[in-house]
Amino acid sequence: MSVSLGVPAIFLFGGSKRAGKTLRVPVRHGDVRVGGGPARLNYPGVLPLKDAHHPFAGAHRINLTLRRAT
Repeated sequence: MSVSLGVPAIFLFGGSKRAGKTLRVPVRHGDVRVGGGPARLNYPGVLPLKDAHHPFAGAHRINLTLRRAT
């Protein structure tokens, strides 16, 4: 599970190979992404941030990634 906080960003959902095509998904403050299964091995990414300001995080983006370990 991933929680996005602060300025908006464009998240890239990649495939199983680094050079593969990506799906661009805008993420805003408070958005949550839940993934699992085989997709958890796909390459993720974030495009460079545009200049922006958020009342909580200023000019920054914070990403919290939570994983369950057994």
